[in-house]
Amino acid sequence: MSYDWEGAITAPPGSSEFFEQSDRRAMEAHRPFGHPGYPSEAPYARLIPWSEVRGQRVLEIGCGLGLHAALFADAGACMTTMDLTATAVSLARTRFRQRGLKVGLVRADGERLSYPDASFDQVWSWGVIHHSANTPAIVAEVFRVLKPGGIFRAMVYHRRSVRYWLVGGIQHGIVRGKLLRMTLEEVNRSFTDGAIARHYTISEARELLSGFESPRFRILQEAGSDALPKVSPLLRRASPALAARVDAWVNAHFGWFLFWEARKPSA
Repeated sequence: MSYDWEGAITAPPGSSEFFEQSDRRAMEAHRPFGHPGYPSEAPYARLIPWSEVRGQRVLEIGCGLGLHAALFADAGACMTTMDLTATAVSLARTRFRQRGLKVGLVRADGERLSYPDASFDQVWSWGVIHHSANTPAIVAEVFRVLKPGGIFRAMVYHRRSVRYWLVGGIQHGIVRGKLLRMTLEEVNRSFTDGAIARHYTISEARELLSGFESPRFRILQEAGSDALPKVSPLLRRASPALAARVDAWVNAHFGWFLFWEARKPSA
């Protein structure tokens, strides 16, 4: 939740310095999604139309440290967020208290939401629902609690990614021999965060969202991740301009994140 994969954050969890360092890591990783000049520019501007958020009732599935919920609250949303883990809820509550933000926060299971039908204008979830034991149940609950015409925006892991096939299939599967005792999906789960880590193709995600109207999909890649492991660094040294173009094309087609925007039918 802190994007601190190497244990570099030394500030005590829950301190303002802890949140600041964690947010800086997240914003740097997610810079391609719309905030090259953060913090002077609104984060995730390519994915979230912030001008439309004010006054909306927004539900987040999986708050983590509370970064995204805080962004929605800052933008004027009537924000509700939740998480399955006590640690996430405790840390997010600390963040909201430090910032003086009014955010509804509960510990809950996204597969069984307690909210009435048609309660929210928008549901947001970033890198969470693919860790569920029953992702279709979460999608069904999102559909239920959305108002007619409401929007579901979410990110899940992309099966047609360089990471899935080259890092998972070749580096971990063949070189390290994991494919001798695991399926490719199991190999990728073995080095990905979470006890469960599902990956979806666009067609699989479209089927998951079958009740929604014309879902739109984007393939995304975090900053700092080479599109082509081993090859890209060599190409970058030989021709930075060509490497940038190759990275951009590969990331747009074979990035690790699959983001969707889907609308509940109005009638």
